[in-house]
Amino acid sequence: MHRLPWKWAWLPLLLLITAKLEQVGGRTHLDLARTDSQLTRLPFFGGGVGHLLRYLHPLAMSPPSERVRTSELRSELDANYVSYRGAQLWKLNFNATRGSSMEEREEDDELAEEAAERQVVSSPDAQFNEVVALFALTFAALIGSVLGQKLLLWRSVAVPERSGISGLPLALLNLNGSELYESTLEGLQWLSPLDLRRFDFLSPGSSFQINRRYRNGSHVQRYYGCQLWKVHETRLEQPKLRAFWRHFGSEVWNINQDGIDILIEQRNVADARKFMDKVGYSYNIMIDDIESAIDETYVEVPAVEHPLDSVRNNSLPWMEVPGSTMNWRRYHDQADIKQFLQTLLETYSENVELIQIGVTRNKRPLEVIRVSNGNPDNWAVFVDAGLQARDWLSPAALTYAISKLTHLWGKAQDEGQRQGRAEKAMRRIDWYFLPLANPDGYQYSRHTDRLWTKNRGYDSASGCYGVNLDRNFGYGWDGTGSTSNPCKNLYHGAHSFSEPESRAVRSFLSSMREYLGAYVSLGAYGQAITYPWGDADYVTENQRDLKQTARRAILALRRLNQAEYSSGTSYRQKLARPGNSADWVQDRIGPQLVFNMFLKDQGRYGYLLPPHYIVESGEEVFEFLRTIAQQLQ
Repeated sequence: MHRLPWKWAWLPLLLLITAKLEQVGGRTHLDLARTDSQLTRLPFFGGGVGHLLRYLHPLAMSPPSERVRTSELRSELDANYVSYRGAQLWKLNFNATRGSSMEEREEDDELAEEAAERQVVSSPDAQFNEVVALFALTFAALIGSVLGQKLLLWRSVAVPERSGISGLPLALLNLNGSELYESTLEGLQWLSPLDLRRFDFLSPGSSFQINRRYRNGSHVQRYYGCQLWKVHETRLEQPKLRAFWRHFGSEVWNINQDGIDILIEQRNVADARKFMDKVGYSYNIMIDDIESAIDETYVEVPAVEHPLDSVRNNSLPWMEVPGSTMNWRRYHDQADIKQFLQTLLETYSENVELIQIGVTRNKRPLEVIRVSNGNPDNWAVFVDAGLQARDWLSPAALTYAISKLTHLWGKAQDEGQRQGRAEKAMRRIDWYFLPLANPDGYQYSRHTDRLWTKNRGYDSASGCYGVNLDRNFGYGWDGTGSTSNPCKNLYHGAHSFSEPESRAVRSFLSSMREYLGAYVSLGAYGQAITYPWGDADYVTENQRDLKQTARRAILALRRLNQAEYSSGTSYRQKLARPGNSADWVQDRIGPQLVFNMFLKDQGRYGYLLPPHYIVESGEEVFEFLRTIAQQLQ
C-alpha cells in the first residue's frame, strides 16, 4: 500500500483545526449564510469584512452605553458581524521543490532508466498534483460543509492608506488587471465556482467586459458564428460565384487583387462549405468568429505592447497631446475626436482654425480643421475620412496625421529648425481635414451595430435607416454597385446629395474651386491608392500626374514600413463605387490631384482591424500627404 510522504503529515493537523473552528465561542464563526444580508456574502479582500463594517457602521454612532458591549460582543448584537477569532491563515507552498530534478542529465542508459522511474514515482509535478487533489477533496470538502457553499479562494493585496477611507481594499481599483489575472488567478481558477474574468479589476480587456461595457443592451446587433471568407477569384460576375453570394453571403466587403471578401452568416456556414467543395473554388476563412473580432476592436493597447511606441520610446511626442484624451492606442468616439480638435485649436491658435460646414440629421456638427500659415497664395488640400460608419481606422489614422502635422509645424516655428524640402512643401499648403464625415453612423456603430455602414437618415416609406454616403454624390449616382432599396447597405439615397453630410462637403468644396489643389478621401480597406474613374476604364486629363504621384507614394510607403500598396484607377483596382466623392470632385471641381486611399489591410481583418495598427496607418497617411504636397505646383 502506498503511504503518504512525511512532508504531508500536516494534513491531519489541518483537519483537526477545521473541526475546532466550529467550537470557538459556542457557535459557527464561518457560517456566512445565516443571514440574508448581501453584506455577509462579500469576499474578504485585504482588510476584511470587519474593516468594511467599521467603515459603513462606525461605533461612534452607537449609544455610549452600548459601545463596550458592542465592541466585545458584536456577534450577539450585530446580525451581520462575522468573527474570525481563532482562525488562521496558512500559506501552502506547492512550488518549493519544482523544477530542480528535471535539469539533471544522465550519463548512461542505466542512470536514465532510474531517473525515469523516480520521475514517475515522485516527480515534482506528480507531488504537486497529488497535494492539490488531496487539498481539494479533504480540506475544501470540510470547509464547504461548514460554509454551505463552494470554496472561493482570493489572494489579498497590500492596500495603501487613503485619507478618510481606511481599511477598504481600494488598491483593487488600481491594479493592472491583465497582470493580476495572469500571475495570480489563472492558476487558482480551479478553486473558484465563478469565472473571475467577470470582474472589471481582474480582466478589463476580456470579451465579457468589453461586451458588458460597450455592447450590453438587448438592442445590440450580434454576429456570433459569422465568418469572413476570402474566395480566390476576382470576377464576381461568374454565375457560380454570384449564386454563392446570393444564397450564402450576406455582403461583399471588398474585391481586390487577392480575391473577394464575403461575409457568411452562421446559419449558412455549413451549406457554404458544401457548395464550395462541389464547385471547386478555393477560399480561406479570414475571420472564424466575427463577434470575437469585434471585441478586439474595443480594447486599448498597453503602452508596453504598442507598435512603434515601444520601439522608438519618446520619438513620437505628438502622441501625447496635453489636455486631450486621444492616445491612438484605441479607437475613440466622436466626443473624443471633437475634444481633440478643440485642443489643437487652443494649443496652435495661430495656425489652426475650426470650421463647421454643416450638421447631421441628429444635429452633430461636421467640423473641418484648417492648418495654414495664412499665405493667400497657398494651394488647398481637402482630406476627409470615415464616410463609412464601420470604418474606424481612417478617422483614427487621420487624427494621428493631424497631430503630427501640427506638432512639427509648431516646433519648427518655435525652435527655428531647418526644414527639408518635404516639410517646406507641407507648410505651403492650406490643409483642410474632415476627420469624421459620418458622425451619426460612426456613433451608432460603436454602441449598437459594429458593422453599420450608412448614416442615420430615416426612410418613412420602408421604415429603414441610413444612406450610404460613399454612393450619394452626383457622378454616376445610380450606377451598378448601388441599390434603391433603403434597407440595404448599398442604398444610394432617394436622389443624389439627399443627405446633409454629402451636401455639406459639396458646398464647401465648391467654394474652394479656384484654389483646391488636391482632394483625398481616406477609407478602409484594401491597401490601394486609386484615382478616377470608377464607372468605366476612361482616362482623365490629369491621369499622368495622378499615376506619377501614386507611384511615388507607393515607393515612399514601402520605404517607411515595407507596406505594399497597389495603385491604379478605381475601375481597374476593382474598387469602383458609383456615386463616390472622388469621381464627383474630379468631374465638377477638377483639382490637380484626386485620390482615394484605402488603408490596411488586404482582408485579414477587413473593417475589424485591431487598434495595434492605428499608429502605423497614421504614419502612412502622413507620408502620403507629404508626397502630395511635394507634387503640387
